[in-house]
Amino acid sequence: MCRSIVGTFRVREDQPELVRAQVKALSRQIPLLYILLFANAVALAFTHYGTAPDWMTVYIPAVLGIVCLIRGLAWMRLRDTANDFASAVLHLRRIRILAAVISVVFTAWAIKMFGYGDAYQQGHVAYFISITVVGCIFCLLHFPPAALLVVIIVLGSFILHFGSTGNEVYVAIAANMAMVSLMIVQIIRSYYAAFSGLVESQIDLEKQHTKTIELSNQNRELAFRDALTGLSNRRAFFSHLDEAVARAKDGGRFAVAMIDLDGFKPVNDVHGHPAGDDVLVKASARLRDILGPDVLLARLGGDEFGVILDDITDAAELIRIGRELCGTLNDPFEVGGGTVQLSASLGFATYPAVARKPNALFERADFALYYAKKNMPGHPVLFAAHHETLIRHDSQIEQALRKADLESELSIHYQPVFDLHSGKLHSIEVLARWDNDKMGRVSPEMFFPVAEKTGQVGTLSTILFQKALKSMIAWPQDVPLSFNLSARDIVLPDMAHWLIDQIKFFGIDPGRLTFEVTETALLRDFVSARASIRYLRRHGAKVALDDFGIGYSSLRYVHELEFDCLKIDRSFIEPIVTSERSQRIVKTVIDMCDNLGTDCVIEGIETPEQRDQVLRLGGRLAQGYFFARPSASIDWDALPNVADRDWTETPSDVRQVDAKS
Repeated sequence: MCRSIVGTFRVREDQPELVRAQVKALSRQIPLLYILLFANAVALAFTHYGTAPDWMTVYIPAVLGIVCLIRGLAWMRLRDTANDFASAVLHLRRIRILAAVISVVFTAWAIKMFGYGDAYQQGHVAYFISITVVGCIFCLLHFPPAALLVVIIVLGSFILHFGSTGNEVYVAIAANMAMVSLMIVQIIRSYYAAFSGLVESQIDLEKQHTKTIELSNQNRELAFRDALTGLSNRRAFFSHLDEAVARAKDGGRFAVAMIDLDGFKPVNDVHGHPAGDDVLVKASARLRDILGPDVLLARLGGDEFGVILDDITDAAELIRIGRELCGTLNDPFEVGGGTVQLSASLGFATYPAVARKPNALFERADFALYYAKKNMPGHPVLFAAHHETLIRHDSQIEQALRKADLESELSIHYQPVFDLHSGKLHSIEVLARWDNDKMGRVSPEMFFPVAEKTGQVGTLSTILFQKALKSMIAWPQDVPLSFNLSARDIVLPDMAHWLIDQIKFFGIDPGRLTFEVTETALLRDFVSARASIRYLRRHGAKVALDDFGIGYSSLRYVHELEFDCLKIDRSFIEPIVTSERSQRIVKTVIDMCDNLGTDCVIEGIETPEQRDQVLRLGGRLAQGYFFARPSASIDWDALPNVADRDWTETPSDVRQVDAKS
């Protein structure tokens, strides 16, 4: 019981948020309390002036007024410091003491004034005490210890004094005030319960809000973080790019870099995806070590990374950084007890010199990367004016492709493949040509990549293939045809079905068709490409691996896909007369094809010396400008004359080169 009574008057230090809320509320209410006290005291002193002594009507009210002013101002200043818990506890303790002291002083002064004056003045005293105490209690409702002390001291004294006067009116007033006191106590308890409940609800809401913010931050972190490498992801990269452009509008500058691992796909295919993931994690760590923690480094997807370099646009400095980044990725990666060797290409674009909009800046960095991979693999490339010219030219090609009458503008040229041992025609490769009304003759090396990017290559392939099949109808029945499939064609299962259906529609033996695919197409989607290749071979067509050796060749492809032919790229033939290394590589591939029972076509023979060297290395099938340039038609009567040339004789001044020597 005693503990319960004592607990009623203590400060709830175990509830810091409640204490802070009480002080915050009191800092608004107590200044009003002191104004009320002083105003009512002045009114009471005024009605008793001249009746009661001056020390009671002038001096005491003056002192009480000064105290009220000081304490009121003090509480007004607390509004900005209510969040300090220790200070809040101290102020509550102080107001609890002052509530008791001020209640005693004002009550004693008022009761003393009751002894002076007539009935009206005594009635004013009763009114002063009752109205003042009610007002003060309302101002202290947020802190029950002080409010209850005021009730006990003021109303208790009031009831005892007026009840002891013997006057029936005053006794009735005292009894009535006693009932009011009980109601006031209940109101204090109810209000405080509601107030503390509200504070607890606010605390719960704040906790929930905090948790929501934490979850939101976590979700944002997950949404902007690459799960594998721990780097920023594509979304974060573009968000930072937007921010970088916004910051740089007032004269800032920065550079965007795009990095791509060359030869990463075979790591997944040969060693498995866990090994590939391990390589990506290690590559990320190497890039981070060079760039440092303050540079935005993001994994954009697959084996592609993005970098934002603030305040760096100097070409020499960017190329230096680019070479360092490419160099660190050229070092071998340990994978599954072995090592894999990769390289990296990199493209830079600078703000504001190259572009001022985020998307345009990214596209130009991406183009610089594409240019590096195509022309300078393993090196950095800084986007320059001539690259902008290429982009515009590509854009012109794209628009021309969309508006062109491709059925009439596309045509096919033919280039024979000869058997060097027999000197006779082996097959004919079909090559695409495009003559546009506005752009004139456009090279396949220029319009096919654009068609790939814009998704138009499928239309080109269908038109060209139908033209090729129509031309085959008039050919001798023993002449095969080779047709190039794009990377997109070979990964679309519907395309493989369509090709076979067209062959059957034109009544051509599928065995006369060889479809050439590149290693790039296999790297794009090996599983889908394998399914298409197997479907074509299952229906009698043949499949050749074109440009063998210039990509990231994997013997797994040769073994698992069982190609009917490998075509050695012309880059190995250009130096073959003087380069023993090229000779050994070509000899190795020829021997491998012989052992596998696979045809091997040597591309790009342009001189008799190259032809002779290929013959000495054991090459049998070849094509190139030395034999015949691509032409719009086939002169069947002229082919035998070409084939009658003596290609089988081996010059006596050239020795046989063994690939193993």
